[in-house]
Amino acid sequence: MNTQQERPKIQTWMRIIFWIGILVFFIYSYQSIMKIETIALPQRKVHIVRVLTALSKPNISNSETNRLVAIKMIETFQIAFLATTISALLASLLTFISARPSSIWGRVFNYILQPILAVVRAVHPLITCMFIILLAGIGSKSGVLALTVYSTAVLIGEFSEYAQGHMSLNWPLLFKVFFPGLTFKYLSVNFLIASVLGLIGGGGIGLSLIQSILLLDYHNAGTAILACIIAIGGLHLISRAVWFRVQKYNLPELIEHA
Repeated sequence: MNTQQERPKIQTWMRIIFWIGILVFFIYSYQSIMKIETIALPQRKVHIVRVLTALSKPNISNSETNRLVAIKMIETFQIAFLATTISALLASLLTFISARPSSIWGRVFNYILQPILAVVRAVHPLITCMFIILLAGIGSKSGVLALTVYSTAVLIGEFSEYAQGHMSLNWPLLFKVFFPGLTFKYLSVNFLIASVLGLIGGGGIGLSLIQSILLLDYHNAGTAILACIIAIGGLHLISRAVWFRVQKYNLPELIEHA
């Protein structure tokens, strides 16, 4: 009885110690990294005000600038779309193979696959893209390859987690409805990542953005940023709405007709 009574007290003290540790680490990290006095230097204030003022006045009246930004935004979406589509196909296949516990090959494949996925997910696409550029050269194809490698690992995790959390759903239903819904939901994330791959040569709007910034042409940079906000933000809202509708489907009816 004494042991059973002491156990909740020990757990309570463990939680208290844990949150105290989190608080101490937060204070230490804040003091060692967030040096506010260096941010508030007068010359930096003047510079940031000048840059923000220029960015707030995008060059949307220039038809040539708008045309170039539109071309680069379409290219960026193509990078995200191709990478997401290829990733979804690969992730669906690998998820199906690794999620068959009754098969010895499925278990062995899963044991081999999971460490590889952990490594891939730990490396940002920007880093992957730098190495792929050495093989494929500068351009959107490198962006597609880098983003495909990363998003395949992410989608396998998303597909596996959803399948394990909804055991009542069979594979045909997952492939026809829910995996495509999860893929479309993740498309906006890939669109966001693709928009910065151009900063290191991966193609898309990032290339135009970094060129404008290096040339101190903040008005054109503001145009590119505004296009990213509208396009990526709009796609994000649409993908969330689509995924919400997918989750609201009549599951018993879907299972019956799957």
